[in-house]
Amino acid sequence: MRNMKVMILSLGTGGGHDAAAQAVQSALIELGAEAEVFDCYGIISPFRSKVVCEAYLGMVKHVPRLFGWVYNIAFKISSAKRKSVVYAFNAQNSSRLAGFISSKNPDAIVFTHIFAGQQLTYLRRHGKVNAWIGGVITDYDLQPFWNETEIDRIFTPHESLHAAYEGVGIDKDKLTAMGIPVDPTIREHYDREKARRDEGIDGKRRHVLVAGGSMGAGKLPGTIRALLNGLDEDVLITVVCGNNRKLIREFHAMHVPENRLKVLGFVRPLHKLMRTADVLVSKPGGLSSTEAFVQRIPMVSAHPIQGVESNNAEFFKKNGLALCPGTDEAIVKSVKKLLYNEDARAAMMKQQETVVPHGAAERIAKRILEEAAEK
Repeated sequence: MRNMKVMILSLGTGGGHDAAAQAVQSALIELGAEAEVFDCYGIISPFRSKVVCEAYLGMVKHVPRLFGWVYNIAFKISSAKRKSVVYAFNAQNSSRLAGFISSKNPDAIVFTHIFAGQQLTYLRRHGKVNAWIGGVITDYDLQPFWNETEIDRIFTPHESLHAAYEGVGIDKDKLTAMGIPVDPTIREHYDREKARRDEGIDGKRRHVLVAGGSMGAGKLPGTIRALLNGLDEDVLITVVCGNNRKLIREFHAMHVPENRLKVLGFVRPLHKLMRTADVLVSKPGGLSSTEAFVQRIPMVSAHPIQGVESNNAEFFKKNGLALCPGTDEAIVKSVKKLLYNEDARAAMMKQQETVVPHGAAERIAKRILEEAAEK
């Protein structure tokens, strides 16, 4: 009997969708399946994929308020009964995808970005896709356009979100809470001292890791200044700036000794550096936050973009997964609480263990193969 073939579709609007796709791919391969990841727009046109992704990232980076408005308005133009203009756009850009799927002949197709889900829905409605189809939600909130999909299974981050998805018309029997898939090599238990040695971090000092990337550029400098002024001198602060060279130059211009402020550019994989931290300060992205939760790292969520990130932060706050302060002054207080209050640290890590169990990618992969085999 041949191995099951699974096609995984993503889109590079931020690293989370691709990372989730790769996590599912790794888990599927470990189970003996053939699995490949593709950009759903790259298949159609690499140029078109670049335009779509750059437009998205540009809006998030330069006009985040507009992004929040667009995100919220999306719920008003979408419903289970009528398809939105976004669905129409993706349907129009699906013909080449149909031919590509036919050439690969997969037993199952899984997507981690809703645009691919809309494309696949259109193709299925027109008899151009016969494979089993599943979708993976990569944020802890109700996301727009999922009620426009007509697929076999939707993997959600947590069961508490199901009522909201059912409320917009999604069949409850299609919803399965599995968690957000992260790299299967990420482990709950690890040697922190070894991780610190590997990264050149003094194991005797408390370490605060600040990961904001280019999207947090406008607010990161203020946050770092507040942490430098508010934390004890023996606390090492590491800031990850991503590909933002301007931000790196701004931090170097502060002339803070490297044994107090360590400035890094793009770090991959970030989850290895996370292991060295006593406290992580980060934007509340679904994938990156899950990597921290799975490793049981105390976290402060900072400066969310309105829309999906602010909704993630609400979920974190409600479930005790992270502290979610609103100002730089409050961020410093939150970091101090998690650095020095062992009860607060233990309580947060216990909630992370309860709400975000390890192994989502493996659970999702197993379910994909089971259901695809039955189709």
